[in-house]
Amino acid sequence: MNNNSEKFKKIAAANGITVKELKEVEGTFEDMGYNFEEYFTKSDVSVVKALSANASEASALIDISDEEKLSCIMDAEKLTILIDEKKIFDDMHSAYKEAYKSKSTGYMIFVSQESKTADIEKQLISGVQGAKKIEFVIV
Repeated sequence: MNNNSEKFKKIAAANGITVKELKEVEGTFEDMGYNFEEYFTKSDVSVVKALSANASEASALIDISDEEKLSCIMDAEKLTILIDEKKIFDDMHSAYKEAYKSKSTGYMIFVSQESKTADIEKQLISGVQGAKKIEFVIV
């Protein structure tokens, strides 16, 4: 693991997000029928490949250039984001520059944790504007 990967894991854990290694989830992927395509959805579970990631905020940059890709991310109950260890950068600017090299559409989103909101009565609700559960997998 490089320094950015370790930093990413530490900050994600502080935000309550699980970070796993590929070997920990390979069996689950096989059971779902996931074959490492860029975007995959089955029932309420989605798997997407990040374009790059930012270690400082533990966020992944994902292409949302069409409705199908955006739906894959927003409509999932559980979202697993695959991150190439070599594409984890120290800051958002570097992560964006790397992602822009491969996807020049400009329609990208940083995802750092599941969607949460609270009302005036201080009731916290997950999954209102996106996935209820997010996990990162470093490959």
